[in-house]
Amino acid sequence: MLNRVYDKYLAAYTCVAGCIHDFKRNEKGVTAVEYAIVIAGVAAVVATIFGADGTVEKLLDGIFDNIETKVNSSMQLGGGGTPAP
Repeated sequence: MLNRVYDKYLAAYTCVAGCIHDFKRNEKGVTAVEYAIVIAGVAAVVATIFGADGTVEKLLDGIFDNIETKVNSSMQLGGGGTPAP
């Protein structure tokens, strides 16, 4: 009984050790890590640009504030139509 348990343990250990050895030698894993690092960098840049108080948000706020001002002044000068309630 213990012999069979030991044999299964040894087979599992050999399999895991072989997988780890193959993983260490696999160059595809290195490439995946490199891509992950590049993606993390790009994500940081995108978060900075589009995040709170980012460049794009400030630009869009300025554009929409300008449009709001023009629409409000147009309605006050009788530019047509009635404002929605």
